[in-house]
Amino acid sequence: MPALPPLYALQAFLAAADCGSFTGAATRLNLTQGAVSRQVQLLEEYYGCPLFVRVARGLTLTAEGQQLLAPVRQALETLAQASARVRRGTDVLRVQFPPTMAVRWFLPRLPALQAALPGTEIRVATHWTDAPDFSNTDADAIIAHGTGGWPQLVEVPLMRERLVPLCAPQLAASLREPRDLAGATLLHATARHHEWLTWLRGAGVPDLQGAREQLFDTVDMCVQSAERGLGVAIADAALFTDLIASGKVVKPFDIEVDSGNGYFLTYPPQRREQRSIRLFEEWMLAVLRG
Repeated sequence: MPALPPLYALQAFLAAADCGSFTGAATRLNLTQGAVSRQVQLLEEYYGCPLFVRVARGLTLTAEGQQLLAPVRQALETLAQASARVRRGTDVLRVQFPPTMAVRWFLPRLPALQAALPGTEIRVATHWTDAPDFSNTDADAIIAHGTGGWPQLVEVPLMRERLVPLCAPQLAASLREPRDLAGATLLHATARHHEWLTWLRGAGVPDLQGAREQLFDTVDMCVQSAERGLGVAIADAALFTDLIASGKVVKPFDIEVDSGNGYFLTYPPQRREQRSIRLFEEWMLAVLRG
């Protein structure tokens, strides 16, 4: 077998390529900037050509660096997955969900997934993202919110996002039409303030004035507050079907508005043949479309 380049040098190269600078790569790898620079220099000496062009704002890949990037990424990810399996002695599936989807939609269905993937340890993390990034996470798959179109990732459409107001039954009694929201407190997540505007436009009242606003960190916190009578939340109806069915919150208006966004299962293409990923994708689609 031909001699291979040093593993640390390959890790430094990948981090520098992803971050666009030795400084960013050093932070990711918990090394000094000089150590990262030396590892990249070793790799350039090994290949006998420059892999980066040093520019004022950081680094750009040379043609040779571009040619090397994808194979290095795939090789390191494959090695990391194999090492993890050997250490644990069992199959592990790590999935990152948006926080509200994890709590309201996924956790009640987790026992069904465990039954569908016997022998697989399922690890769940939460993070809301509209730009899935596998360079700084150990997740095998990320459920992302947005419109899709993420380069270099497999993306599987799961469901469209349909926005609907939710509130406590006693508050709903005072809301006969969308314009009555002018006297209410509108609850929404800090990172998703546009969703009320989207729904109001769809409901025919884009110029609504006078409503108070209350911001929360997650949509789930908004709906919990709505359940306690603190205002009217805006949320994706599909994530709260169980709560709506319980009668603890209601839809004051029978108007659902497509936000233009949706939820996607995403993962790197080299994980396409990973058994747990394949079974998880099949399970998600069966549940959502069944």
